[in-house]
Amino acid sequence: MRSHRRLGWLLVLAGGALALALQVVAPVGVPLYDGVVVAEPYRYLHPTGDETGDPSSYSSVEDVTGGQSPFFAAATEESPPQAQLVVMEDAFQLNAGTTHLNVSITPVDPVAPSANGTIAGNAYRFAVTDDAGQPVSAKTCEGCRTLVLRAPDGVTDGRVQHFADGTWTDVKTDHYGVAAMYQSNLEALGDFAVVTGASGGPGGGGGLDPLLFGGIALAAFFAVVAGLFWYRRRPPPVPVVRLGPGRGRMPSKRRGPRRPPTGRS
Repeated sequence: MRSHRRLGWLLVLAGGALALALQVVAPVGVPLYDGVVVAEPYRYLHPTGDETGDPSSYSSVEDVTGGQSPFFAAATEESPPQAQLVVMEDAFQLNAGTTHLNVSITPVDPVAPSANGTIAGNAYRFAVTDDAGQPVSAKTCEGCRTLVLRAPDGVTDGRVQHFADGTWTDVKTDHYGVAAMYQSNLEALGDFAVVTGASGGPGGGGGLDPLLFGGIALAAFFAVVAGLFWYRRRPPPVPVVRLGPGRGRMPSKRRGPRRPPTGRS
């Protein structure tokens, strides 16, 4: 009984370690929607053929208290959203006298095409300004500003690019955990888009896909579990008793040779 309990705790610990490793390698962001998500068709800013148009935008006013920029989660209205921005507290350097922040996400025409790939879907402009409409500067912080972009259906090799200084540049990109959705931690705001083709380049998606890594890790985990169960359930070996010479011999059932008659009556 104790051995079975030890095996159960071993499996629990192994599963926990696997979940922790996957979160470290492919962190899952905070979703902005709950329940079963029914994906509607991608909405294009300039649809062609049978494509769906009229993509939504987002805007809100976030109050500033305590002299720090507040937490907020912004998302467009599609299901799932085509553009999201999650910001932690104190992620921006506030201008003097700032009492609120204006947050907006807007689908826009790309200022220029990407020289290192093809833009898939819409480009989106992410902006945060103060009372006077002046942009606020992003503070240096790890993972305090997270962007999620959805690409059109069928995009499996996308990465996020940022338009700045007249060119589109790759930023470090992770799969969000849902097909055709890509996540990036931002150092600055501005125009972003999902790009396919060409090379990921420095800071791009590249490397081992976290989803592929997760699949390999899960397969290895279940293989270990199956091996442990097989080992515990296999029949015990039959003990072999070794006896000394002349011991433990079974009497022979064969009869000896018949004696000749002696003639006695």
